[in-house]
Amino acid sequence: MTAPGGAAKNRRPKPPVLALDMGGSKFITGLVSEDGKILRSRRQNWSETAAGKTLSAEGLLADIYPAIRNMLALADPAPLILGAAIPGLADPSRGLWVEASFSGIRDFPVASILEKEFGLSVKIENDVNACALAERKFGCCGGPGCEPVDDFLWVTVSNGIGGCIFARGKLYTGFSGNAGEIGHVIVEEGPGARPCKAGHRGCAEMHASGRGLAKNYLALGGSRTAEGTEPDAKAIEALARKGDPAAIRTYQLEGLYLGRAIGAAVNLLNPGRVIIGGGVSLGYDLFKVSLEETLETHVYKNANPRLRVEPSPLGYNAALLGAAALGLEEG
Repeated sequence: MTAPGGAAKNRRPKPPVLALDMGGSKFITGLVSEDGKILRSRRQNWSETAAGKTLSAEGLLADIYPAIRNMLALADPAPLILGAAIPGLADPSRGLWVEASFSGIRDFPVASILEKEFGLSVKIENDVNACALAERKFGCCGGPGCEPVDDFLWVTVSNGIGGCIFARGKLYTGFSGNAGEIGHVIVEEGPGARPCKAGHRGCAEMHASGRGLAKNYLALGGSRTAEGTEPDAKAIEALARKGDPAAIRTYQLEGLYLGRAIGAAVNLLNPGRVIIGGGVSLGYDLFKVSLEETLETHVYKNANPRLRVEPSPLGYNAALLGAAALGLEEG
């Protein structure tokens, strides 16, 4: 006879999910348990982008194949599912990476390629949608110790800007699966509006993403790096914390641009909460006041009386945890 509790003690843990977060300039591979614990992870830059080249499908596979193999070698028990969060447009039902505007990737059947190579079940999703799933499963919209929030807007502010609508407890993906493109809300007009590869000018992505933030910093009198390149958002954040006037003004402008985009989305969608993630969100305290002041003048307050806007508690790992959440979804 098995002693009480003996079966539980002898039960092998469930296999972790092999999670893959593919960003604009880097990718992260990881092993994540069913309760959202990151067991192992490794961040790497794309080889092509580090060399100043546009990321291609071939270059992507050349980078992620060895990274996935290395992570699989560390797993015990072995994963059965790989969840991948990808930037740009995705068609999860076909496992297709439709487009990433910053890269040369178009109509790339990434899921079937990875399934064939590694023998795993592969689920893909737009990285922003994946982040929202992670926030609902592990974060402040439904994670441990949190009341579930059925209606919220997730906004990623990183190399690009994307949004995800969570409505009535589920992802809302829209008619063609591409709802939530808040990065293409127009936030600037006139001669200063920057052109976007999507075909218009002045969108939030061109003015408030990490790339836009760097251009804003230089336009406001900030200096280039010692190598003559644009500083990245992390460097500008550090400068702002040291009191650099151009960097401080850059983050004030960040709050203005994000506030314009988020305000438009709030008036349309009436979410209970707005969660901001992505690398730029790590400097949330630097643009919080400007963001709140902008929302004060752009949001219909009587229609959104209990709106809360806050940074994600998942921090830099939101997309990796989102990739894991894909693998943990039923069906």
